[in-house]
Amino acid sequence: MPALTMTDSKTWTAGLADWPTLTGRQQPENLHASSGDPRQGTEVITLGQRAGVKAMPWQCGAILGMSLKTPAGTWVHQTCVLVVPRQNGKSLILVLLILYRLFVLKEKIIYTAHEWKSAEEIALRTWEIVKSRPWLVSRVVKRNHSQGQSYIFLKNGARVYFRTRSASAGRGVDEVDTLIFDEAFDVTDGEIAALGPTQQAAKDPQVIYASSAVDKEEHCNGLVLSTFRADALGDEPDPTMLYMEWMAPLSMDRESPKAWEWGNPSYGVIHNERKIRNLQRNMLTPAGKKKFDVEALGRGDWYVTDALVKDDATVLDLERWGELHDPAPQVLGPACLAIDASNDATDRTWSIAVAVKTEDGRHVQLGFNGPANLKSLVEFTKKAVDANDIVAVVIDPKSAASVLIPELIKADIEPQLMTAPKVSSMTQGLLQHVDDGTLTHDNDPRMVEAIAVARLREIGDGGIAWARRKSGGVISPLVAISEAVYGLEAFDIRVTPPNSIGFVDDGPEIDMNYEFEDSLRW
Repeated sequence: MPALTMTDSKTWTAGLADWPTLTGRQQPENLHASSGDPRQGTEVITLGQRAGVKAMPWQCGAILGMSLKTPAGTWVHQTCVLVVPRQNGKSLILVLLILYRLFVLKEKIIYTAHEWKSAEEIALRTWEIVKSRPWLVSRVVKRNHSQGQSYIFLKNGARVYFRTRSASAGRGVDEVDTLIFDEAFDVTDGEIAALGPTQQAAKDPQVIYASSAVDKEEHCNGLVLSTFRADALGDEPDPTMLYMEWMAPLSMDRESPKAWEWGNPSYGVIHNERKIRNLQRNMLTPAGKKKFDVEALGRGDWYVTDALVKDDATVLDLERWGELHDPAPQVLGPACLAIDASNDATDRTWSIAVAVKTEDGRHVQLGFNGPANLKSLVEFTKKAVDANDIVAVVIDPKSAASVLIPELIKADIEPQLMTAPKVSSMTQGLLQHVDDGTLTHDNDPRMVEAIAVARLREIGDGGIAWARRKSGGVISPLVAISEAVYGLEAFDIRVTPPNSIGFVDDGPEIDMNYEFEDSLRW
């Protein structure tokens, strides 16, 4: 069978005769895809039909795109992103993929959503199809449905979990073949990092993101999905990523039914003019009109993602940084600890930094930088907090370090969490301190390496932040230093000078043969 090209119109028009009232545009407005063998996708659609479920042409096209295979039999698209306005039927696409991969491919699958009610809906819909067909339910060995989690286990070892996203969502599961992030407008780097390791042992893993468009005013965690969109529409999109987005172009009149058809592929079957016109009639304020554009037309209010502020030069001048070296700062106290981690799914770099008040401003130092496990990181942090006057332990919940947050809380350490405005403030603050000469450091070469590759990106309305994805290497040391300086200023409480700071690791899990320099032995 010849390879399928996703721009082939036959992909999107086949089966229209079965849906005589369907007038929504079947082809996505924005499409980035590579070609591949479509036979497995047709099997997914056929299995659905045998189970009593018939997909619309656009749903079939999405299934085909997500199921394309290379000549070697691996996924053409390792990452799949589906963006479509609400109430069009994207859930059916996910259910059919889950059914096929569970019963035919014998996969391990994790489906996650931002809220349990969404995950529960998919779980119940999948089970309704399974239990209605004796040839499917006879293969089930165990099924559980409770608040916060549902799963189906088959006799052949295949299984699917339906869960809400959290730092522990991947606990107890490994070799996950398909990982699904529904409601991806709210997925974070930390949640991806928490679940990503579950796929490391899988032979051919695939990640699927499904969502409606991002609205910055509502979706404070919409940066990840916005980044995928920016990459797909950029000059050099990743050939292993599938991106499909249904929306009405800005050039179309928002009050025209033609625009409604263009943005909603299921228009005429699920959506119709009466429903959308009634929705529009009740959203007449400026905020309501914007919400209508996002929800009904797919016109997202996307984050500016990883748009480099300085693309051709080091953000921090290394010569200026060198001038701020102080081997013997006059410490006044107190101190702030910050923890960050790189986005690597494997060989993740953890960075722990400290900032302390001095006569000239503040002094920063990188304590640990390298691979670590959660147990050792918690023990390290607890020793630091117990032995010294640490005003705060700072972590960004959107970073890969978020997996450490619940473990610290169990150890009676309540970390201070960053937000997007705080991230922008901390970045601007560090740059300003360097310009003003109100920050010193111990000339750690690991910091120099991070500064040399660091770049800035725009966030929100004119804010900036360190660009993890677009920097040329690991920048977690620089991020941790920035967070520590911010936390020192935000949570400083004037108390007596703290005790000597010295970190000693006596656990077997990780070699931390280092101590903070003598300059911070107060």
